[in-house]
Amino acid sequence: MPSLKYSKLVLGSLCLIMTAILIGGCKVDFEIKDTDPKEEKLLNSRAMKDERSAKFLSVNPKEDDYLTFISGTKGYKMLFHKDAIVNKFYEIHDKNFERVTVTFRFKNDNLLIYQDTTYYDSTDFGQDVEYLVDSMGKKLKGSKIKHFEDEGKEYYIGRLFEYDEKIPYSYFYAVIHSKKYKTKSVEFYGFGSCAEVKKTCNAEDNRVEKHFNKIIESFEFQ
Repeated sequence: MPSLKYSKLVLGSLCLIMTAILIGGCKVDFEIKDTDPKEEKLLNSRAMKDERSAKFLSVNPKEDDYLTFISGTKGYKMLFHKDAIVNKFYEIHDKNFERVTVTFRFKNDNLLIYQDTTYYDSTDFGQDVEYLVDSMGKKLKGSKIKHFEDEGKEYYIGRLFEYDEKIPYSYFYAVIHSKKYKTKSVEFYGFGSCAEVKKTCNAEDNRVEKHFNKIIESFEFQ
């Protein structure tokens, strides 16, 4: 059992502490981290506010207008525009196949972006790059296909501009293949066109090409 002298000492110390709090308050320094305006903008973006889209997304500190999309298969990741949403049509089979479609509209403009990404991890479609490129070539109707490489992938890009019932479409096609994982490939298709078909739009706007090139070049296989 504590001695009477020890108890009085503890009680006295508590009284001094309480008195200091009551008279002068208790000063505690907290480090408050300022919110990064760029990060805050991305967290409050249309994409992050959409429940279906947000589950695939994370903030990319290097980008102003793009988030990072991580595939439901975990097989790849790519950039994702902050105003885009994942459409209701979404298909996934284990870790071997995924198809995701995305749309967004450039603000204050009658310009719609649509993109369709199909991912394969298989010895047939995923590994047969020649077949995928040949299939893309038929859709391009003779338009030139360009081939590029970087450290992790090789990719083929083709572009086609045409009118469909007087509505302009700027089409982009790509086949993206992993150098490290030989069975992994992506078929990518997208276009820029008029959001409201009864109104005019500039489907050849530089923003369309810039967006698709940025997405295609951003693919990383995991």
